[in-house]
Amino acid sequence: MRVREGNLTQQYFCDYLAMIAGDTYETKAGHEDIVLANLFLHRMSVDGGFHARVLFAILGHESDRALLINLFKEVSDEAYAPLPLDEWLKSEYDSAVKNADVPRKTALSAMLRSQIAGTNMSAEIVSAFKSPYPESWWQLKSRRLTVDEIENADIYFGVGRRPFWHSFPLDEYASFLSGAEPLSPEIIYDIVVCVAGDWFSTLTREEKIIWLNMPRTTPEEWAKYAAPLLALEIPGPAMGTANWLYASGNHDSALDLYAGITLAFPHTPAEKTAFELMGAILREFGDADYAFESYKSAFLLARNEGPYQTALGLKNLCEVGEDLGEDMRDYYIRIASIAEELPSAERVKLYFDLASSARKKYQYADEYAYLERIIGEEEPEEPYFSRALSRISEMNRSLDENGKPDVTLLSAKDREEQAGMLRSRGDAAYFGFDPVCALYWYNRADMITGTSSPGKKFRAAVAAGLYAEAKEYASTSAEKAVVLVMEGAPPHLIARELNTAVTDAWKTGGDIQKIVTPAMTLLPAKDRMRVCEILTDRSTRDDEKSLVCSGLGHCCMNLGMPDEARQMFRSALRANPTNPVRARIHAELGWLEYETGNFEGSSEAYLSALKHNERFPAAWAGLAKACIRTSRFEEAHAALENAVRQHPVNTSYQEMRDAVLAILAHPVDETADQLFALNEAAGLPAAAALFSEKSPSGFRKESWDAASAADVFAYRN
Repeated sequence: MRVREGNLTQQYFCDYLAMIAGDTYETKAGHEDIVLANLFLHRMSVDGGFHARVLFAILGHESDRALLINLFKEVSDEAYAPLPLDEWLKSEYDSAVKNADVPRKTALSAMLRSQIAGTNMSAEIVSAFKSPYPESWWQLKSRRLTVDEIENADIYFGVGRRPFWHSFPLDEYASFLSGAEPLSPEIIYDIVVCVAGDWFSTLTREEKIIWLNMPRTTPEEWAKYAAPLLALEIPGPAMGTANWLYASGNHDSALDLYAGITLAFPHTPAEKTAFELMGAILREFGDADYAFESYKSAFLLARNEGPYQTALGLKNLCEVGEDLGEDMRDYYIRIASIAEELPSAERVKLYFDLASSARKKYQYADEYAYLERIIGEEEPEEPYFSRALSRISEMNRSLDENGKPDVTLLSAKDREEQAGMLRSRGDAAYFGFDPVCALYWYNRADMITGTSSPGKKFRAAVAAGLYAEAKEYASTSAEKAVVLVMEGAPPHLIARELNTAVTDAWKTGGDIQKIVTPAMTLLPAKDRMRVCEILTDRSTRDDEKSLVCSGLGHCCMNLGMPDEARQMFRSALRANPTNPVRARIHAELGWLEYETGNFEGSSEAYLSALKHNERFPAAWAGLAKACIRTSRFEEAHAALENAVRQHPVNTSYQEMRDAVLAILAHPVDETADQLFALNEAAGLPAAAALFSEKSPSGFRKESWDAASAADVFAYRN
């Protein structure tokens, strides 16, 4: 889940985590449940099609539908006034401490630490509770589960935020069915996700994985979801869903729904808007004839809404008429005459619309003229005046030798800005689990600039399972290896293609892990080590082989395969590298053993690194962390003294050293002391909270606000 979902979702998830933390069944099963729930809640927050699919399933089940509708009614009640999220989490933690409710306190700690870190750590923190393994070990298990069970794991590992939309399809429909008072899109979304999470937790493991691997929603599904929206008395839910489809790039489904709205809701404001947006989509499709008919229908309706709307309707007709090669001068004259009759405020808005339209067509002289008219109005309204003045100033910096706006300079800049915006939409669609729409946006961007985005398009084509497109966009050996995986080629052919990419990366100092991970992620688990063996079967026994093995080791760790990573790092050492590389690889082994909870082995590996390179502050710090995790604070202090001496500007090393000195002088609590000494962003407030619990004055909620080692000292007695 996103670590800053709304209040209701957090309440549901807290109860869920507390149940697992307090259960006596096998921790591994509980860990998998939390990981899958996290993936589900994350996808619900970014994938509108998946969101609609789940909500439609809930509305089709009597008991789930009743639960959802009752929650809408409860939240819309005036008595419902939730605390701000941060305050609620801290208050609930305070309550759990007072009630000695350890499982709930563990769950709330997981949520608070996740929120502070900006990364969801709930599965790892809850699983580490009552477990001999540290949180980092469980993180590797989370990775392995996701890579092995979930298709397109890269999307799940991607940006954990909502795309550019703020409301989701069908949410308003669910709210309308409840008969509750109108609520904000954010609260409606939160109610839906809360009930959806509860619904998901009732599924079997196999059913959960099937749902998480479902492909993008099809146009046929959207037609099914839209049918009940068109049967309502109001157009709002249908219009909101159609607008989401349009904004996300699902233009075929949006076009069908807008057409349905014009038939289902005649003589309403939605009818004109739907015709206008149909025209916009058809124009993007290059179907100027039908776009003109749609805009014409909107214009006929606009004539009844006053001169301003009439002028806007004429503007739309002018634009599409020009696409058809028609002479639209008479229409523009008519718009100008209407503008003279408008009140100043409406005239300014119309000029601004016309200026924006001229800019889209790269007609900068016309844009400049309209902006000057806005400036020339008596007391034009904000923000139109400021925006017009700012744009004129910008254009004045790009004038040609005749003092006119330089079309070449301005159009080049506008094309780059438009392409950047479209690529951002493509990224949002990709991480919103709609790689097909991502391809659409990337192609649109390339059409504007005339350049190519092969890397982004390749990634989207792979995620969409579009083999032909992926093969077309593959331009590097690493990408060609991914195509071979898609077509089911044998491991030796895949390794041969990757070998070229790996060798080139080694020669140029590139990141080997980044190069091999996409293909390794898609490979069946049984083939991954076979490919690694081929890639490392090099005649050289020097830095080249060592660095290749090291890169593959990092790739294995990224896929949650620590045993295989250890094998790669040891192969790197056997290749007889130079001392600097040998020291680095021993340090990487130290990191691996630390992550898997083998802190003694981690210490030994870091000491081996330091034998080959004493001036290695990161290795001294790694050794200190391993010692801290086994409460060997004297050794940790000695290691940190060396780290600070060799890297005196690193304040983190200094803060760790100061914390260790305080612990040596006065130990308080083993868990809290370790969190304090490790000096990690999410661990410091957790340490402060634990110290606060043990203080004579009792727990204080504000301890969770600790942001530095200095803040923690205030709670440590």
